[in-house]
Amino acid sequence: MIDTPIEASRTGTPATAGHGATAGAGLTIGALGVVFGDIGTSPLYAFKVALTASGGADAPAVFGVLSLILWALILVVTVKYLFWILRVDNAGEGGILALAALLRLDRRHGLKPQSLFLLAIALAGGALLFGDAVLTPAISVLSAVEGLGEITSSLDHLIVPVALAIVIGLFAAQFLGAGRIGRAFGPIMLVWFAMLAVSGVVQIVRVPAVLEAVSPHYAIVYLAAHPAVAAAVCGAVFLAVTGGEALYADLGQFGRRAITNAWVFIAFPALAINYFGQGALVLSGEVTDSPFYGLFGGIMLPFAVILATLASIIASQAVITGIASLASQSMRLDFLPSMRIRYFSPTNPHDLLAPAVNTLVGFCTAIVILTFRSSDALSSAYGIAVAGAMLSTTALYLAYRLKEPGRGGWRAVSVGVTVIFLGLDLAFVGANLGKLEAGGLLPIGLSSAVIFLAVSWRIGQMRMARIQEGEEQGMREYLKACGGRPPTTGRSAVFLVRRGANIPHTLVEMTDLAETRFSRTILVSVRTRAIPRVAQDERIQRTDIRPDLARIVVSVGYLQRINLPSLIAGELLSLGADPENTVYIVGLERPVAPPIFSRTLGPFLFAYATMARLALRPADRFNLPPTRTLELGMPRYL
Repeated sequence: MIDTPIEASRTGTPATAGHGATAGAGLTIGALGVVFGDIGTSPLYAFKVALTASGGADAPAVFGVLSLILWALILVVTVKYLFWILRVDNAGEGGILALAALLRLDRRHGLKPQSLFLLAIALAGGALLFGDAVLTPAISVLSAVEGLGEITSSLDHLIVPVALAIVIGLFAAQFLGAGRIGRAFGPIMLVWFAMLAVSGVVQIVRVPAVLEAVSPHYAIVYLAAHPAVAAAVCGAVFLAVTGGEALYADLGQFGRRAITNAWVFIAFPALAINYFGQGALVLSGEVTDSPFYGLFGGIMLPFAVILATLASIIASQAVITGIASLASQSMRLDFLPSMRIRYFSPTNPHDLLAPAVNTLVGFCTAIVILTFRSSDALSSAYGIAVAGAMLSTTALYLAYRLKEPGRGGWRAVSVGVTVIFLGLDLAFVGANLGKLEAGGLLPIGLSSAVIFLAVSWRIGQMRMARIQEGEEQGMREYLKACGGRPPTTGRSAVFLVRRGANIPHTLVEMTDLAETRFSRTILVSVRTRAIPRVAQDERIQRTDIRPDLARIVVSVGYLQRINLPSLIAGELLSLGADPENTVYIVGLERPVAPPIFSRTLGPFLFAYATMARLALRPADRFNLPPTRTLELGMPRYL
């Protein structure tokens, strides 16, 4: 475990550099365990739930549902994500925050109304992923463990306790560094997808007529003939593509080619074959509570249950790691308050743990399992958060395409294609709205809470920035007041300041109130740029104001970790300061909110003040030496 890492030197663009020519079997299999864990476990419940929503198990329903699932996989995952969304990346990184950074939505000031609208979309999309992170482990593990009841009904009473134990153990294992066992995820998922394909082929051979459902004609005819259940069926069919958003979110880890190879040659064929195998089983007339586990008989059933449980754990692990990475990026882009992050790899910025987020998500997941107690009940709440997150991603992607310079013809085509996908996402969101009364309010409620906290943080940060601007002293005024005064100590001092050209209040107070003047004063501000990584030769920008006063701007990407003393040690030496004897002075501001309901922004400011008191202190965030760090506390009335 790495708690205070020196910033990694990796500055390439992972989606292209290093992955283009070398994306072989290793990266492809690795992508199976991380990118396709969630969508890979959808056969456990998606076909069953969709068939139940159709209200029957006759041939038209089976053919219609299979055709809908197949073409949802083709249109949403293959065409939209693989061949369209993945065409845009932020220095190799993908995901909703990468798009937000490309659109420069991380700025505190100067956002136009349309940018504020896009910022709201980005915050909503990220928050919906937090809601999804609670439900995915619950439904994946529950649906896998329900195979115990297929072995023998006498084991039904163990389903919830076993699922709960697995989930608690999984979240607890994060504190030990679950990434260490991640190398086995890819091979296990390869076996899982192989089992999906083989079990499906066996049933398709028995009922080859099921392959007719490949034609989209069956999907169109079914929806037209059954308008009363069309929305419910489409909402259930969407469960087959949940997890598809991981293709874009994990772009930086594996690159476009490895993800494409894993989907086109392994995951997609295996999923399609298994769904058609389940359809063939139903058409054959065999009665089973679970079409998936009905594919296995005899000694193969316990093996299938064990492998399904392992696959569900892997799917859950991928979601847990993803949400930790999303939380970390949100903090760096100033969408959420800083929290402690534990890193387990010196080179992989995605191998991390956010303890507070992990504990909260784990607790909520356990509550969800105890509340819903079955995958069938939970399916009514699952899907709406992912549909909303996908819609947010497509909307931001459209905004990027609209802003993108280029030839008129290609620009019109790219915008038109994206609008079509936006319409598809809207259709799935609409289909999932019927789940609100049956449990869909749960992820919406969780996501709304995250949105409230994120908005509160941004409002509070903007308010604090205005307060700080009013307290700062101009550079000329400070130099005039302090000109010619001799230093009172031979030590040098680094003052952490926000970006800007003025003198921070901490330096003014040390000079005027404490009557302390250092031999060398260095004003250091840290700038998180809207790219994942900043090259080493671009990280430091120094301005020498006079021999004893300098300003340093440290630029980092939103995926890079910060060990500030290590980053500026070379500059301190060149300024004549001893890095091992330099004092760090930080303003520790305590925001004081007005009464919670005293004004329109009262609840937001109250939430901000609470989060600010609980947030990671700058000294810890930047890994400053405790014995040489002075924190000046002061209240700030919002």
